[in-house]
Amino acid sequence: MDTLPIEILTDVLGIVLQDAAANPTNILCTSSQFQYIAQRILHRDLCFYSSSQLSQFASLLSKGTLSLVCEPQTLMLDIAGGASSGIFEGLYAVLTEILSNARCKKDENGRLVLDTLRLKLNSLTHDDHQLINASLSSANARNFIWSGPDPPHHFSTAIVSPAVFPLFTALSTYSRLTHLHLTNIAFPNPIISPDAHWTGIPCLPSLRSFHLGQATFLTAEHIADFVLRCTGQLQNSSCNLKSSKVVFEHIRLVDVYEESIWGPRLKLPRILSACTTMLEESQSSNEMLSSTISDLIGHFISVDAKTERIMGGDRVIPEVLTILATTHAIV
Repeated sequence: MDTLPIEILTDVLGIVLQDAAANPTNILCTSSQFQYIAQRILHRDLCFYSSSQLSQFASLLSKGTLSLVCEPQTLMLDIAGGASSGIFEGLYAVLTEILSNARCKKDENGRLVLDTLRLKLNSLTHDDHQLINASLSSANARNFIWSGPDPPHHFSTAIVSPAVFPLFTALSTYSRLTHLHLTNIAFPNPIISPDAHWTGIPCLPSLRSFHLGQATFLTAEHIADFVLRCTGQLQNSSCNLKSSKVVFEHIRLVDVYEESIWGPRLKLPRILSACTTMLEESQSSNEMLSSTISDLIGHFISVDAKTERIMGGDRVIPEVLTILATTHAIV
């Protein structure tokens, strides 16, 4: 296989090394050419599957036993549901060691520049959530993704409400962030999970697309306030967050609920109505202009329902509709 062109070898080894069950050592020890290619693949796209891997990697870098052969472009944590303890402490240690390498690209604030930072893990209610801010603030990614480790059709919470404020505090420092993808998130609720620091989603000036899925306790007013502030339409926000001028390409909300998953789903008309009300109350526009702005906002926001619930809530199960229609026809 050593006789194959290096481009083909790179593609083949890239596919093999994506398998979490694969043992990179076996590939690295095959030949010097395999080692040369595989190391660059592994170091370009760093991926960790446990907290022990994070701590071991940081330790090897610290001791000089291991050195990066190229600058990382992506970093992913793919952690099983119950194994999230100590993850952000390990991530902070890894990023600290990587930043000490002159080979790595840093921004003007000394943070690691990445194309993509992806988390596939659960945060825990009793974690030290400030470690989320500390670790994520050590990077500056163009794409940020945080989803849960469970299958997509399982409605679970990966980002617990105490982790929301530290998460967005870190993201608000990302000057290169254009694509944000968050799923399985429970926003702070004033009654159930109060957080005195949380006043709303901050403006992220460089953001272009925002995907939010399987989210609870996010009201139409929260989204309306966020969008109006970010597009510079709302100057007097009640949440005391800064306004900005973001050029959104798309905001997609999938399976987002204003309360728990048994409460009402968030729907586009509710968001547009909240936008109109806020604009009129701010006295920054007349009724006709408020309507025009709401229409424009409606073009880049989509609200979808992807996962059907078994019972409760605001949607009627299709099978029930069929039974009702049949019964009505018989009568």
